Amino acid sequence: MIIKTIRTIIGATILMLSHAAVAGDHGSALHLEERQPAAIMNVTSVNLGADASSITAEGKMGNYGKVYVTYKLNYGPSATAGSSSGLGRGVIDADTVFSGTFNGRWSREGSTLTLRNVVDVDNGDKNLDIITFDTREDTLTVRAYILK
Repeated sequence: MIIKTIRTIIGATILMLSHAAVAGDHGSALHLEERQPAAIMNVTSVNLGADASSITAEGKMGNYGKVYVTYKLNYGPSATAGSSSGLGRGVIDADTVFSGTFNGRWSREGSTLTLRNVVDVDNGDKNLDIITFDTREDTLTVRAYILK
């Protein structure tokens, strides 16, 4: 029960941050700066399950080089939203590899999924990632905003 309450609080915080981040200068007290330009990633697999699904993708992502990522989507009661978690690896060169983990929330509207995750990268970066998955095109658009 405590873990569910903590996840609910984290999820609500992520939603508030993500809405404020994209609100721009429309009276929002919070303005987040993009860490890098939006990155387009190619979806390499989607595994559907009764309680959860996973999405894997790869692509070039600015500061983090060639990135491989796996998103786990847990279904909520409506099956059109729920919690998300996962990890990613970014490769710059033979000696520079980043690792990141994240947690957040996802929702689906029509054929588009939107994920909002807080990301903790092993180089000290903390990001709010807003990911749009276009299921018809098999692409993810990742917008990373600086939290730290």
